[in-house]
Amino acid sequence: MPKSSQAIQNPVTNFFVNQPAALSTEALRRILGIRLPVPLTPAQMARSLRVAFYPSAGQSPKLGVFLRKLRKALVDSGAAVIPYAEALAEGAKGRVGKGIVLIAVGEGAPGNLAIDHVASLSENTVVGVLDGTLPGLSENRLQKRLNALIGALVWHMAHVVIYVDDASWTVCNMNGAIDTFGLASLKDRVLHTLIPKLAAPVIPPKKSDFSVFEGAFDPAVSEYRLPIGDLIAGGGQWAKTGLLTSQTKVEELVFRNNRYRRIAAAYLSWRTGMSYGFLARQLPLEIVPAVELKNTSPPIRRLDWNEKDFHEIGRRLYAAIKVGGRRFIMGVPPVSVLCTRSGCDKTDLDVSRDLVKLTLDGGKVILETPRGAAPGGDCQPSFDTTTILGHAVGNALVASVLAAINPASKFCHSLGRRGLALAHWHGYMDPSVWPAGYYSHGQTNLPVSCSTPQAAIYAVSGKLSAFQRSLVEGPEFLGDVHEEPSHGTNLTGKSLVKLALLVSEAAATQAV
Repeated sequence: MPKSSQAIQNPVTNFFVNQPAALSTEALRRILGIRLPVPLTPAQMARSLRVAFYPSAGQSPKLGVFLRKLRKALVDSGAAVIPYAEALAEGAKGRVGKGIVLIAVGEGAPGNLAIDHVASLSENTVVGVLDGTLPGLSENRLQKRLNALIGALVWHMAHVVIYVDDASWTVCNMNGAIDTFGLASLKDRVLHTLIPKLAAPVIPPKKSDFSVFEGAFDPAVSEYRLPIGDLIAGGGQWAKTGLLTSQTKVEELVFRNNRYRRIAAAYLSWRTGMSYGFLARQLPLEIVPAVELKNTSPPIRRLDWNEKDFHEIGRRLYAAIKVGGRRFIMGVPPVSVLCTRSGCDKTDLDVSRDLVKLTLDGGKVILETPRGAAPGGDCQPSFDTTTILGHAVGNALVASVLAAINPASKFCHSLGRRGLALAHWHGYMDPSVWPAGYYSHGQTNLPVSCSTPQAAIYAVSGKLSAFQRSLVEGPEFLGDVHEEPSHGTNLTGKSLVKLALLVSEAAATQAV
């Protein structure tokens, strides 16, 4: 890797690369359609939190000590810890106000769990603190570990569960994260692991979050033949890797009573189950080369791009990306993706009901369900929808710059002619095993959940940084490996079949 103190001339673009590609958080929010401010640092996340402790009786001395230290760590990090009575006063009918995190200790009793005292399933986060270890924690198989995790979450009706034993504490959430730390690291891990999970919680996307067109996606249309063929063949190839988990069915989970089963079903927007990972195909798009600011037309050049790196001109959004001291202006195009629906068996797809079409256009997300799916049926968008579309629009931005500085780019050719593939699984590989042209990023990001706006912002900003690194280091940018701490890996490349083979080869290399 080149030394950062050296000026390095890229032989393809013939200009000096000395700073990362960049878009402001405000520009990323506008591109992705994120309307509210998004905390992205531990301190910002801590300041965004309001926490109350649910009264409980009979807690063990060990948990009592842990709770006192947890409360202090939250306060020291900058979170507001308020009395339970105050939290109730902000709500109504014996429920805490919306937006407050509620921490409860112990098993609790049906009808009087913390979940029974929150105003909103999606706007309040419940944290259960338990004595002992997560059942199945010692299992080597990911599927069994995830099944045990989901079983614990629905039994305790919590979004996050913390297990405390004599030497360690383990944080688990719906994201599939299972993180164990020594008790001595409590203060640091509260700030850098627990708080991100509370400030950016898992919120299952609902159809009502998007503009929905039921039955509008026709899998039989010729333009979808290649991507659907790759999704089917890729699913079979990915099955051989053993990295994609099967569905955990809601009907097979054990609840304390049917009322809690209905609560969980409503929270999941009536999905029949959950599975981790996704397979997606970004559809081809016309790639318009970005234009260096000094070469743009006067109306564009006269805008203040120093004060703001995005502007709406007419009805189109334009963004300015910094690359090596130069500023490239591009129109942000709509991007479309065919993606596996939430909870389906990704390795054995039923095209008539297991695929959805997602489009991001001007910050607006459009969801099209397949023609063969029953209206109102279990054809729900993936938990990872925001991240999937973040990668898709990030690919489009990278391709626009590449088309300007390297018209022969293989990445541009792939996206423009056949589209690109995106795969996600729960697990990681050493960055050194990836072939030349695939650049990894995300290892130092906070462990946020896949359904969050933070995850989408990290996806786009990380891809732009990986692309910038490719200009410095070489070889040519072919794709990227987005590592999500406490979650998994997103891999972008030419096809799902080739990505599965690439992962298998990388796994074999790592095992040697």
